[in-house]
Amino acid sequence: MFQVVFIASIINALANHGCVCVKIIGGRDVKRGSGSFMASIQCADEHVCGGTLIHAQWVLTSANCALCYFQKIKTTVVLGTHSLKDKKQAQTLNVIFAKPHPAYSKNTEQNNLALLKLDQAAKLNKFVRTLSLPRSTKDIKYGTKCDVLGWGQTDVDDDNSSDTLKEINLTVIKRQLCNSKIYYNLNPVITDDMLCAGDEKGRAKMCRGDAGGPLICKTLIKQFAGIAAFEKDCEAVNKPGIYMRLSKNYVKWIKETIKRQMGNNHVGVN
Repeated sequence: MFQVVFIASIINALANHGCVCVKIIGGRDVKRGSGSFMASIQCADEHVCGGTLIHAQWVLTSANCALCYFQKIKTTVVLGTHSLKDKKQAQTLNVIFAKPHPAYSKNTEQNNLALLKLDQAAKLNKFVRTLSLPRSTKDIKYGTKCDVLGWGQTDVDDDNSSDTLKEINLTVIKRQLCNSKIYYNLNPVITDDMLCAGDEKGRAKMCRGDAGGPLICKTLIKQFAGIAAFEKDCEAVNKPGIYMRLSKNYVKWIKETIKRQMGNNHVGVN
């Protein structure tokens, strides 16, 4: 009973921090197999966050999503499932190491990234695949169309996560506008390492269930562009979601961290 209450307190702590997750309000079910890189990060077998399998033994997520691990509660990653209840094809692996970005700040939300190492390499197949890091780390232009995926809450009146993986279309918004009084008013400051994205009216799509999930943007090609980081007010129409942009420096940190931890067993990250 204590563990259940404690896990609930962790989820509430994430929520109060304003960085919990992406709620796919008004989203649609993802076509089976198209989200094979998605990871459900679970605390004592309860879904708390999303993540992306970028290497057979590594998941990229937001720094907030490593909280359970550092609280020494059983932290696992579920791969290869469209439904959180139906795990016929799923692989469940233990998290044995977590590395938030060394310059992560809870106050400013800067560098809100983390890597999770799994206890063994996932078996890659048609249900479980890695997602390549972006080859181009150029900034994503405002107006670019993107998709975000997650198992997050689908109804503002229901705190439960979605059973099925969902996605929704978003549009990248100018940082200047996102930093204006209309939106975030520099609290926090949306930096060049962040992307601000919402629907056609700039409304929020983040709340409870999928921080750490991937933002896939349609540039010349579809590419992995960012990580769902935070949302200050789930219900506000003027608080778009904020994503950590996979910049040159972040991609370098990701690759170097994995190489350092894997040593002679290192297999390159695409």
